[in-house]
Amino acid sequence: MEHQKIFCDQCDFKATKKNLLIHKKSNHEGVKFPCDQCEYKATHKHVLLKHFRSKHEGVKYPCDQCDYKATQKGHLLTHLKSKHKGVKYSCDKCDYKATHRSGLWTHNKSVHEGVKFPCNQCDHKATQRGSLLIHIKTVHEGLTFPCDQCDYKATQRSSLLRHIKSVHEGVKYPCDQCDYKATQRSTLLSHRKSIHEGLKYPCDQCDYKATARRNLSRHLKYVHEGVKYPCD
Repeated sequence: MEHQKIFCDQCDFKATKKNLLIHKKSNHEGVKFPCDQCEYKATHKHVLLKHFRSKHEGVKYPCDQCDYKATQKGHLLTHLKSKHKGVKYSCDKCDYKATHRSGLWTHNKSVHEGVKFPCNQCDHKATQRGSLLIHIKTVHEGLTFPCDQCDYKATQRSSLLRHIKSVHEGVKYPCDQCDYKATQRSTLLSHRKSIHEGLKYPCDQCDYKATARRNLSRHLKYVHEGVKYPCD
């Protein structure tokens, strides 16, 4: 009974009794653990410790097969499994493959079960709670992460780091089959799949074929759902 999972009475989260208590405190009661060196606030003490070690003490776990560096051992193991050992978690309802179990769970919920997290300030609907929080902070609260070398402003820290690496430090990921150079590993992977392996994502409502899932999603919104973004 100790490991039996029960639902949160305030949302659809499911966990053991101990983890459910932590979830309620951090997500519904607003309990946070602030970093004393930056504005970061963790939902758990151990998460704050990991943040401190990776961000302020520079602790990294390098991959021995590429130049990837993880901030946590668990992230490095996940990277090794998905990138170098080819471990994937396949959806049993479509051809989607996730690199994490959590990614497959999120995919099933948002794509096949239609679970969305609506914004209470506009019509935006997110597929994950984390994405909804980012949306609220950046769009409605004006939170941005400015670059200290140019006028660029990112909506996420990770986007700012990618910008600095690609624009100011000149980090590129060259394709080994043509002259293309990507600013991100994920973009290089998408390039290889779409250009050199012929992978396409067909629209189920017309003849359009996208080279990336996000392009298909954008096409569906613009063309078939009539979503418009007014000029500011």
